[in-house]
Amino acid sequence: MWITLVVLGGLLVFDQLTKYLAELLIQKGSEVTLIPHLLNATLTYNTGAAWSFLSNQTWILTVISFIASVVLVYFLTKNDWKRKKCYSTAITLMLAGTFGNFIDRFFACVGMRQGVVDMIIFKPLDALWVAMTKSSFPIFNVADMCLVIGIIILAIDILFFQERRANK
Repeated sequence: MWITLVVLGGLLVFDQLTKYLAELLIQKGSEVTLIPHLLNATLTYNTGAAWSFLSNQTWILTVISFIASVVLVYFLTKNDWKRKKCYSTAITLMLAGTFGNFIDRFFACVGMRQGVVDMIIFKPLDALWVAMTKSSFPIFNVADMCLVIGIIILAIDILFFQERRANK
């Protein structure tokens, strides 16, 4: 369980620190090159979920984020890191992502933020997305990355490791 707490704490601090720095150093609407042709940063606020789904429904999304965080904590407490490393990593990442964005939504609900702070533009992904859809790929944050990577790892665990563990 200590592994979960250390990783979770580190990811939450990193997520909130990057959001704080984006708000401090980047003017809303401007774009800063961090690594040429690879990584840019901008400052946007998302009042919805992914791709601005349910925009301006911050209270509802805050409650959903809180409930999802509680459910993920439950799964972590019923978990064995030694037997389920992939699953444990996935749930920890998903909790970091869910709770990181919950913090932003909570602050938005009490008037301390305008929404979830998004700032990352991954240029190769954006270029591919523009070529396919004629629109820019959504701007995201560290919490979003944790959530997506966690879901991918969970899918890998379910597809390749869950049955093997059950047969032991």
